Amino acid sequence: MSKETMRAVVMESFGPPDGLVVRDVSRPAMMPHNEVLVEVHAAGTNPFETKLRRGWFQGMFPVSPPHILGQDVAGVIVAKGFDVSGLELDVGDRVWGLLDPAKPGAYAEYVAAPSYLIRRMPANLSFAEAASVPMAGCTAWFGLADLAGVKRGDRVLVHAGAGGVGSFGIQIAKRLGAWVAATCSTDNIDYVRSLGADQVIDRTTTDFAEVLQDIDVVLDPIGGETNLKSYTVLKRGGTLLVVLRGDQMEMGNRDRLMAKYGVMTKIVAFSARPDILDSLRGAFEAGALRAPKLAILPLDQASTAHTQLETGHTHGKIVLAVRAE
Repeated sequence: MSKETMRAVVMESFGPPDGLVVRDVSRPAMMPHNEVLVEVHAAGTNPFETKLRRGWFQGMFPVSPPHILGQDVAGVIVAKGFDVSGLELDVGDRVWGLLDPAKPGAYAEYVAAPSYLIRRMPANLSFAEAASVPMAGCTAWFGLADLAGVKRGDRVLVHAGAGGVGSFGIQIAKRLGAWVAATCSTDNIDYVRSLGADQVIDRTTTDFAEVLQDIDVVLDPIGGETNLKSYTVLKRGGTLLVVLRGDQMEMGNRDRLMAKYGVMTKIVAFSARPDILDSLRGAFEAGALRAPKLAILPLDQASTAHTQLETGHTHGKIVLAVRAE
């Protein structure tokens, strides 16, 4: 392979996971003033990317095949634009970032990105661990801290506590001083409890709506019937955080249920904000957060990762290893 090309997973068409194919493609051209070129070591995978692959978010994030997916990146800066300060970022820095989904992404050996999207990663994380964080961590932080304003003494319910957003949601809510309940499957009870959940509800045997009440904030990455039931456990004035899904059942019932139960619904889209990434880095380096469970697959198994993501039963995060650590 020449210095002008790289291996990448290319989405050759909208549709099922087998449309993701490894190809040799041109390395990205870096804008000479405000971008950095990152040698990718690991790329996180997210349910959001499976929806992009199916063409479901074209109204918000228009992409056209062939396209390289991947919002979560961890790697090393190998070049930078002339006005990117060394105080901010420098060649050789170990970095992470949350990339623009409409641009070529991290399922590749190199990615070029505006410098404001790339930050120094936590010193105590591996590249694979760092790549598991940006989208899920920023989503949970933005929802709980910024949109809901969770504070000490609040009662928070986190659904899918073993998943990416859920595992960070538990830890961040506890960091903000909340009492936290979380739902998960039977085989994840110990793991979810280890993240700090005060009450763990086995969703396969127990209806959370029958054992919880007076909840201030619900973080819901699931939707469907889980979303509808979540209204019933909120206290009046509470907040239901719905992670961006395009869920027809949720959207069709939202206004009616908000009025019936006297609660607010807020939509949590991932937030590519460097201040959140910096806060997450500080929390990791202080030992206040830990990376979720990881399943690490080679780059050429991106289609396998998407197949697993679409089952809705992923434990922690699936990361693509682009280079050996």
